[in-house]
Amino acid sequence: MAIPKVVIDTDAGLDDALAIFMALESHRRGDIKVVAITTVHGNTKVDNVCVNVLRILRTADLLEEIPVFVGASESLVHPWVDPGEPFHGRDGFGDSELSSPAPPTSLLKPQHSVWALFELSKKYEGELVLVALGPLTNVALALRLDPKFTSRLAGFYAMGGNTTALGNITVCGEFNFTCDPEAARVVLEGSEQVICLVPWETCLYGTNIAYHEREEMGSVSAPAAQLMNQIERKVLSERDFDSWITCDQLAMAWMIDDVRNKKVSITKEKEEHTKVGSSSKLTTTSKKCFATIELNGSYTRGQMVIDHDNKLKRNSNVLIMTAVDKELYRRYLRMAFGGEF
Repeated sequence: MAIPKVVIDTDAGLDDALAIFMALESHRRGDIKVVAITTVHGNTKVDNVCVNVLRILRTADLLEEIPVFVGASESLVHPWVDPGEPFHGRDGFGDSELSSPAPPTSLLKPQHSVWALFELSKKYEGELVLVALGPLTNVALALRLDPKFTSRLAGFYAMGGNTTALGNITVCGEFNFTCDPEAARVVLEGSEQVICLVPWETCLYGTNIAYHEREEMGSVSAPAAQLMNQIERKVLSERDFDSWITCDQLAMAWMIDDVRNKKVSITKEKEEHTKVGSSSKLTTTSKKCFATIELNGSYTRGQMVIDHDNKLKRNSNVLIMTAVDKELYRRYLRMAFGGEF
């Protein structure tokens, strides 16, 4: 049985970093094959995102193996202006002033992320799994180039949106979707693949990881833990939330768990692939429905709108994670830091 190929689209902030380390460890163990990382604006400027991704790959000793592509530097329509102090720091890595020099940007591939996504979906049709950890600008552009883009995917996972109008960057908006709401709407309404979606509320209330647990996870003697401890130092000292909040890590763990439990499986000999569409062992409850994005509200621009009762008579386009197996999730997090699964 062929191993699912994975492409990670990221704006490489703190939670992205640990999510990518999780994927790279799964890659190393042979569960998945990470074939590319594409970058996008969001938590920081796309140039910083690229540097952060290169740092992650060097830390994981995979710098020469996994290609990195530079993606969209601005939102589709309205340039994003962060209304407050960036949670991830100006550089996306907590402004931690890392002592080691960054890898050279000459390592970045010359092809744009959007073309990379488009070509990878054709090269690995029915085998490619997309994990989107930032604003959906690159994915929206890929869909505009080819409306059949997502139909060639074996799976599509994303972190973004909200289910109760609870915002984390505006009154009603979650960051990834509010950063580029037009892109989020293009992707949600244009995808021919059901998107396995982790909303903000599940990140905030669904795992309840105490700060002392985070410190224990990061206490292992591993390169990933050492980098994460450096870049999360400010977040861990300020403790803006009651517990340690993880976001992109949940989307990545969901994907890996689905692969491990054969929810995403590839059989090249028969040219068949199984697409996701049900809860995994990690995702204990979920809701399948149609969702879109509000673009015009005075207060609600960027808010995810969920058709709970199918009033719009539209096909379901998202599978929303609503609860997780907390202990199993902790095992994936420990793995990401470089500890035992």
